[in-house]
Amino acid sequence: MPVPDPVPGLPPAYPSNGRAGRVVQALGARIVRGEMAPGAAVPTEEQLVAEYGVGRSSLREGIKVLAGKGLLESRTSAGTRVRSRESWNLLDPDVLRWRYHPEASDTDVAALADLRVALEPGAARLAAESAGPAARREVERAMADLWATVDDPDPRAFIEADLAFHRAVFVAGANDLLLYIHDVISVPMSAVRPLHTHSAGHNKETLPAHERVAVAIRRRHHRKAEEAMREIVEVAREDALRERPEDALRQCGPEGDQ
Repeated sequence: MPVPDPVPGLPPAYPSNGRAGRVVQALGARIVRGEMAPGAAVPTEEQLVAEYGVGRSSLREGIKVLAGKGLLESRTSAGTRVRSRESWNLLDPDVLRWRYHPEASDTDVAALADLRVALEPGAARLAAESAGPAARREVERAMADLWATVDDPDPRAFIEADLAFHRAVFVAGANDLLLYIHDVISVPMSAVRPLHTHSAGHNKETLPAHERVAVAIRRRHHRKAEEAMREIVEVAREDALRERPEDALRQCGPEGDQ
């Protein structure tokens, strides 16, 4: 059975090149993608050994790793079973990778878009308040790379530059906890970014707001940085939901469109 491909450029948190890793990557993906329901018993050791072509010790190591990620629990009386989603380590890089790659559900795309709206404006505000000269230069350099790649016919160049710009803003905020969260969620961000990176023309429309973020950070205008970043992530959320029209209803409150 083939091991699921990782997101390009982002190695899995648990190495996949060993026999235990083969179990972790394949079985973990099946659980997170809903192929095994919460409470379901996993196949017997004999079945899994045959399915993955590993020994019992490697299988047991893989099961132990997945238990550590909150996906499985083993009990003497009930055997090994899938745990409910509430028990999963949702910020584990592997769990995020299985959740968002190769394709994310509508609900998962919306959850990530909402998280960006909650986090990134505040990060831009902190960057404007806290960035030192070197960090401000990195934001400016990342902004220049955005302009340099916006007309590239290969959208991957712009996507990489965009991800680098947003990370530079988090670095400039000088908050190690916030940067850690950003780096963790960069796994799903890389996977879903093509949803709102449609064309050179569309990408170019987003750059004035990015430029306002960079300028506000340079000038230490924290409110302007926050407002400009909020515009960026709100537009990104609208783009992501537009690609999934059935999910757009969640943006409507009791009084209609917000």
